[in-house]
Amino acid sequence: MDRAELFRTVRQATLNHARLLYHRLAARLPHILAVTLLVAVAPLVPPSSSLAGAPRALRDWARANAGLAAAACAGLAAAAYAYAASRPRPVYLVDLSGYKPGPAHEATRAQSIRHFAVAGRFTDESIAFQTRMLERAGVGEATHFPASLLTVPVDMSLRAAREESEAVVFGAVDDLLAKTGVRAQDIGVVIVNSSLFSPTPSFTALVVNRYGLRHDVVTHNLSGMGCSAGIIAIDLAKHLLQLDPVHALVLATHTDART
Repeated sequence: MDRAELFRTVRQATLNHARLLYHRLAARLPHILAVTLLVAVAPLVPPSSSLAGAPRALRDWARANAGLAAAACAGLAAAAYAYAASRPRPVYLVDLSGYKPGPAHEATRAQSIRHFAVAGRFTDESIAFQTRMLERAGVGEATHFPASLLTVPVDMSLRAAREESEAVVFGAVDDLLAKTGVRAQDIGVVIVNSSLFSPTPSFTALVVNRYGLRHDVVTHNLSGMGCSAGIIAIDLAKHLLQLDPVHALVLATHTDART
């Protein structure tokens, strides 16, 4: 590594650490301000030799030093406001909903393996691998599979994937809105997590257009991040709701085994 490249590497690392330090200080700024104001106001409060005479001594001092007393009260009020403003808002889960297909999509482990074997798209090695994965993943005897995997041959087209995704997403949202009674116009944040399928337009655009959400709705489409992105989506919604206390709709589409 030559000097120029080493200098660029060190500079970039310094900038990254500076940005991280800036964000951490910005997050703790209200607490720092509250403590600073308390420390600055403390010397203005007169000392008292006894607890019994403290109220009278404090009243006499306030009358004699009206300006300092007003400054002390203003400082304490500012410190209390800074501390209250820095506290995070509580975020609550209103309700949740999951999409469950009809009986036509239900199949046992043995039925699914036999179907994959006759579908003509998998080798003996891949069939053996799927068998091990179905057993180890806890897939039950009443697991639901998409219609595209239950056909012969297996339908791997984009149209089938889109139809399956829309059925799952819209089915879950319809059920959730019906259970909660929340109007679509009251939703201010939409976050969708998709493990595998990432269409264009995105899932968030499909949801916004399907339910006629308001024009200023905040949307985030998380794709290609695996099933763990469901937790990331919830954490993102929590942080967004700290800025604007509205209803947030979080959708997670991933492969799941139900028994």
